[in-house]
Amino acid sequence: MQEIIQNGEMALNKYAAIRYRIIDQCIRSRSKPYPSKENLRQACEEALYGSSSGGNISLSTIEKDIWALKNESALGYAPILFNRLEGGYYYSDPEFSINLPLTQEDVELIRLALHTLSHFRNSQIFKDLENAINKIQDRITLADQLTEPNLGQAIQFESTTVSSGQEHLPCLLDAIRQFHTVEFDYTPYTDGRPRHYIYHPYLLKENKNLWYVVGKDTALDKIRTLGLDRISGLKVADEFFRMDPEFDPERFFKHSFGIGTYSGVPEMIELLADPVQAGYILANPLHSSQHADKEPDGSYRIRIEVIASDELKMQILGYGHRVEVLKPEWLRDVIRESLGKAWEVYLK
Repeated sequence: MQEIIQNGEMALNKYAAIRYRIIDQCIRSRSKPYPSKENLRQACEEALYGSSSGGNISLSTIEKDIWALKNESALGYAPILFNRLEGGYYYSDPEFSINLPLTQEDVELIRLALHTLSHFRNSQIFKDLENAINKIQDRITLADQLTEPNLGQAIQFESTTVSSGQEHLPCLLDAIRQFHTVEFDYTPYTDGRPRHYIYHPYLLKENKNLWYVVGKDTALDKIRTLGLDRISGLKVADEFFRMDPEFDPERFFKHSFGIGTYSGVPEMIELLADPVQAGYILANPLHSSQHADKEPDGSYRIRIEVIASDELKMQILGYGHRVEVLKPEWLRDVIRESLGKAWEVYLK
């Protein structure tokens, strides 16, 4: 078996523990009762390796797992039986569920997650989590388990401030879940003139500590991304909407840089970064499509396939002389012109 015996008790490895939980969930499922051995194998394969068709987990492994669940005291002697008529497994006690203890690794990961969440407690959308977070903290007695130096001294996160517009998150999230149309005024920073929107909200997206809503502008019948910090007078209407079946968030943002999405065809952007700046860009890629080739002098050619947005231009300008745009030529001209205007400002 894949379990390790330590001090007379079974010590679960991580993969076995995950399989036990999945098998338990499958057997307790009311929507798909009486899972077969192959059903259990596929569920474990999907959870651990991302595909139910793989061959990483064998039927014999599932057989051993079922034996362990039935016979190991640490797993509660699960009352698993096989129903020949249904061709699958079930619990003789419908209320049974395994109760695996948290490992020290589990506790450490929970502690880190809680510490991360604590930095967002001032955000309205996370306030409802506070009681749950406190209960988890009490349950695993973090205060007693912290060692010196404690977590706050050993790990320091970037401080986050409460950005404007976060007060709209609960209302928009509820509208998204209930498929309710919303109305609001939106004031772009470009001209400062408010516009009234009747809008179908599809999803919320966070970028650089600012929140955005993605949905359909009913007036233009077009998907638009709008910043919550520019929304005012938000109201949930009585009308329901149906989400556009063509909308796919992953595809929608595939070639975007930052939060903005623009019409047009993605272009191959080629940059030349000096050795210092290249190190940062390699460590924190600009985009999922990024490819990099090292030059003899230590600089790197960075290539990304995106729709060139204002955010991309601002990012490039922020690199100053350390990053040069090689292609496309029109973007090179835009950056050159912007840098020229910046130079003129400092000549005054």
